[in-house]
Amino acid sequence: DGPVDAVRIENMNTVLDDNKKLCLMSGEIIQMSNKQSMIFETEDLEQASPATISRCGMIYMEPSELGWEPVLSSYLATLQPQFSEEQLETIRVVFEWLL
Repeated sequence: DGPVDAVRIENMNTVLDDNKKLCLMSGEIIQMSNKQSMIFETEDLEQASPATISRCGMIYMEPSELGWEPVLSSYLATLQPQFSEEQLETIRVVFEWLL
């Protein structure tokens, strides 16, 4: 969350390349598997370089269009093992009633 820090994101370019290697400041290199992905949620791309942007898939979502439903759905998914489907639906209905 927040704006892109130019120095920090440039250091992430090796992870975003096809070789998927994370190069740490200590000199250690961590190889990511092909099954791993990274997600960055940013405030804006003002400080991002064209090289960084070209390595990422971008999805822009207007915050006002997103609403509260995805947040609720994500939260309910974390409760899945503890509650039945019927109980989760009751929680959803109560949230909708409150909002």
